[in-house]
Amino acid sequence: MNYWFLCKVSYTKELEDGTIKRMKDNYLTDATTLTEAEARMHEEVGRSMRGEFSVAAANRMNFVDVFTYPNVDNYYKCKIRYVTIDEAKGKEREVKNQVLIAADDLLDAHTRLTKEFSSMLVPYEIIEIIKTPLVEVFRYKSPDERVTPNLRPISEIEEVEE
Repeated sequence: MNYWFLCKVSYTKELEDGTIKRMKDNYLTDATTLTEAEARMHEEVGRSMRGEFSVAAANRMNFVDVFTYPNVDNYYKCKIRYVTIDEAKGKEREVKNQVLIAADDLLDAHTRLTKEFSSMLVPYEIIEIIKTPLVEVFRYKSPDERVTPNLRPISEIEEVEE
């Protein structure tokens, strides 16, 4: 089972006036363990960042789902509440879940969240929407998805050479 991990990446950045400042950016990744989350950060962030960086912290988050959309830079943590019935005990039970959704602004986050939960059979209530400082969300990619399209299998190359 995969979990979501909030990872804080620490690095130095040269500002426009020439001074050097220590920065921290927040990223979210899905992984099975804390070690895997750190390794994924080194892999993903290392592709785009020049210079040295370190994963300063990695903490497990309790998101039941993460909704990402292309060309959106803001992420909002949303809490929803709904009531279920425990059939064994015959009692109602209140459930609160957290989800993360990418959106342009607060209203867009609410609209997208409503759309994502429109098929939910029980009535729910959105009780909180908070903008997060996340820079990017990295979902798991299988080894086949990580291969760049310009690469060819070795068997094809060997056939050409013979």
